Amino acid sequence: MEWIIVDLETTGLDPERGEILEIGALRVCDHDIVDTFHTLVTPERPIPDEISRLTGLSASALAGAPLEREALMRFAAFVGDTPMAGHNWAFERSFLRHRAAQYHLPLEPGDGLCTLTLARILAPRLMSHRLEYLARRLRLRAEVSHRALADAHTTHQLLTRLEEKARRLPEGVIELLAGLAGLYSPLTAAWFEEVLRRHQGHHGPELEERQGLYYTKPNMPLRPEERSTSMPNRAQLDEIASKAREVLAPGGPLAASMPGFEARPGQLAMVDAVAEALAEGKHAMVEAGTGTGKSLAYLVPAALLAMKTGDPVVVSTHTLSLQDQIAERDFPLLRRIFGEDLRLVVQKGRNNYVCLRKVRSEARLSTMATPVDEIQGVMALLVWLTETPDGTRETLSKSSVGVGLWARVRSESESCINRRCPFFQPCYYFRTKQAAQAAHLIVTNHSLVMSDLASDHRVLPKYEHLVVDEAHHLEEQATSHLGFEVQSGGMAALAHRLVRDRGRAGVLADVMRMLEELHIEGSTLDLLEEAKEWVGTVSADVDAAFQALAAQVPTGQSEFRLDASWRQSASFQAYREALDKTQAGVKRLHDLRARLVELVKSLPSDDHVGRVVDAAGFLGSWLDGIARMQEVLDESPDDVTWVEVQAGGSRTRVSVHRAPVDVARVLKQHLFDPLRSVILTSATLAVNGAFDFTIRKLGLDEHAREDRVIARTVPSPFAMERQARLFVPNDVPDIAAAPPEEAAAWLTASISSLAEVSNGRMLVLFTSHALLRETARLARSVLAERGLNLLAQDLDGSRAALLEAFRAHPESVMFGAQTFWEGIDLPGDQLTALVIVRLPFAPPTHPVTAARLERLEASGQNAFRALSLPEAVVRFRQGVGRLIRTQQDRGVIVVFDKRIVTQRYGSMFWKSIPGLRPRAVPERDLVAEVRKFLQSTPSSSEHGVRASLSP
Repeated sequence: MEWIIVDLETTGLDPERGEILEIGALRVCDHDIVDTFHTLVTPERPIPDEISRLTGLSASALAGAPLEREALMRFAAFVGDTPMAGHNWAFERSFLRHRAAQYHLPLEPGDGLCTLTLARILAPRLMSHRLEYLARRLRLRAEVSHRALADAHTTHQLLTRLEEKARRLPEGVIELLAGLAGLYSPLTAAWFEEVLRRHQGHHGPELEERQGLYYTKPNMPLRPEERSTSMPNRAQLDEIASKAREVLAPGGPLAASMPGFEARPGQLAMVDAVAEALAEGKHAMVEAGTGTGKSLAYLVPAALLAMKTGDPVVVSTHTLSLQDQIAERDFPLLRRIFGEDLRLVVQKGRNNYVCLRKVRSEARLSTMATPVDEIQGVMALLVWLTETPDGTRETLSKSSVGVGLWARVRSESESCINRRCPFFQPCYYFRTKQAAQAAHLIVTNHSLVMSDLASDHRVLPKYEHLVVDEAHHLEEQATSHLGFEVQSGGMAALAHRLVRDRGRAGVLADVMRMLEELHIEGSTLDLLEEAKEWVGTVSADVDAAFQALAAQVPTGQSEFRLDASWRQSASFQAYREALDKTQAGVKRLHDLRARLVELVKSLPSDDHVGRVVDAAGFLGSWLDGIARMQEVLDESPDDVTWVEVQAGGSRTRVSVHRAPVDVARVLKQHLFDPLRSVILTSATLAVNGAFDFTIRKLGLDEHAREDRVIARTVPSPFAMERQARLFVPNDVPDIAAAPPEEAAAWLTASISSLAEVSNGRMLVLFTSHALLRETARLARSVLAERGLNLLAQDLDGSRAALLEAFRAHPESVMFGAQTFWEGIDLPGDQLTALVIVRLPFAPPTHPVTAARLERLEASGQNAFRALSLPEAVVRFRQGVGRLIRTQQDRGVIVVFDKRIVTQRYGSMFWKSIPGLRPRAVPERDLVAEVRKFLQSTPSSSEHGVRASLSP
């Protein structure tokens, strides 16, 4: 096949206002470049500064270049009738078409081959599909980026690499891809047909095929071990504790299997605490910072106990990155020590797994009326199924499969037909559940542990021992999962899945057509017809209820607590009336759901069963949401209820929430009381060296009084007095009191000066998204003038994308809030400067926080000292922990909040980090002090270590 691969550099993204600055193109025939086209273009208007910085193209560089009309005429002659390709072809096509039309030129690009789309389809596990990222990940020979001819050459290499991968897919998958591509792009379909003609045979994981769907083959299920009927005696438990210490001790099995391993005092101290808790049937609270090796310190005794007794140990984390670390780094090491019999399973929430039946259904039902992005998403799913190890959302790029499509193909209990499903045996979700029954170590997350508690332990296998890593998040996850939320967007989406296009489409209409095809008549059809009307009516009433809630939120606020005063308001009356109007329809829809569940028993095939179960499941989920909204009408003194509003697009999104004010009682009753031992660990559990705050808020008071809680702080391997400096400008303005524009202007000047000294490599932590955005707006050009990039949360990509870009371009400053305070690992000199804009006190106005503060005050306590201050100290310690990640790291911390040195409570922040003492200096001297320390810092051997997301 012959293609023209084209790339444009332009003055903007809008072809009506932007102009072409450069055209680069290659004529490619059977992978070989046979001709080249390149021209610069003189624009009519000045080039924006940011475009010049990005491309290196300036007015002087373009002097003497042809005008846009002449350049396009020459390019049209080069192209002729040859089909075109490009990375993000839709952009190239729109620019070429619009600009050529202005000059009435014979250049009308239509269908073309898009390597961005092909990359999303054929490389669905990559986090990004930008050309620069793909070139780096696939090791393409990219000379420079954001220059037209160089990017065209990179695109050519990418297209070749994508074809190589496609040729190694199963023939059946390529045929499906060609058929689906034909629904939106004949040229793309022809490309896949050419791939099929050059098919090389499948290469990759072993696959299984069923009903035309290919997926990674499941392992043979293991039979669960015989579980011990009684607890091991004290002598046996002491033996386990002794062996655990031996494994990690100098000259032990770990040192023998891991060259360069050094026994760490903190790790051995933690092993002692964990082993003591397991042996004595106690709970343990162990603070262990980065570098301690805490994951092995609990995994080794946990593995020994599980292999000895046959009883699993559950390990719960907050972040996916820590799960990955345990599964991919720690577990292989444990197997080298304990042998291949040791088994570990990572188990996630059900909605994280794909449903094979639903993917097959989406592929079959796609038509030319299906949105193009959804067709391409289905194509990506078909490729992903041939390579995903576990079928979880985390291994699938969100740019390949969007949120809406994933919601339709994810595994759900409501729409599962269990053993009647043709994909029951290879189902990724049930594969994991079955494997967990035979595992020694079950790695999961706090969310699933809380779901297990809420479902009376029907989610995870029965267990007696639990390790909670990143335990500082346990209360927050319990608060979230022991309450509920109902979102207007989610309810509208469910109603749309049930009925759309005035009843002509949707799952209810699909079931009606199916019954008619099966010649099933009677009251069920009548009830379905009636239900289509009721869904529309009830949906309108539900929407009215949400609008009544939104009316209660004052202008300028995004959330509002629904307390006793709300019950006297017009908003409450309107909300209750709207929900009262739903009741007749809700009753009839419950009748329909019961009828559908009964109908399943008489259907002739698994496919028919699946379609009816889907309808019953979606209907049930929608009705459950209405029932939750109804609960809001009932007073609940132990819960806090609130509404949130978020403007966006044409409609305001509204959600109603309810959460327990105090989770300590629930955690005590359902977690700490029934389990033999719970190990809680984190880098930040203590406040001022004491665990009282965490013990109290998690419900461990009574266990502590009974001497059933072991609390330890293990030695840190870091020497903060040598590795870090904490600076506080003592003349910094009160950023919280200043208008955002003034605060952002001051921050921009100070941050840019500091960043110049540190040569980027800086993370700035905000507590306000609004201030982050305003500072980013002002700082971007100022930093660019100093040769530094700005990467700002939500403005320049996701956290993972920003981290990848920060690693690739260390001369950068990264702005983050909330999630950036933890979970980021940039060892060595990748990060040398950390700026904390404000001490991280939680907003006292958040409904849950406000309710907890009120309860503390009502009990006679000082709510600030009992809750607000210790929570902020823990958060501060998490933020500071981003800087020093190895014993070789050195760097500076700058806090733009004088309260850390002027308020009596300020010392609690820095005293919680041993060895760190604040140095208060005038702002004019700050840069010199930072330069002095950093220039005395030897270059770290850790530079170049891959950045990652970790605790």
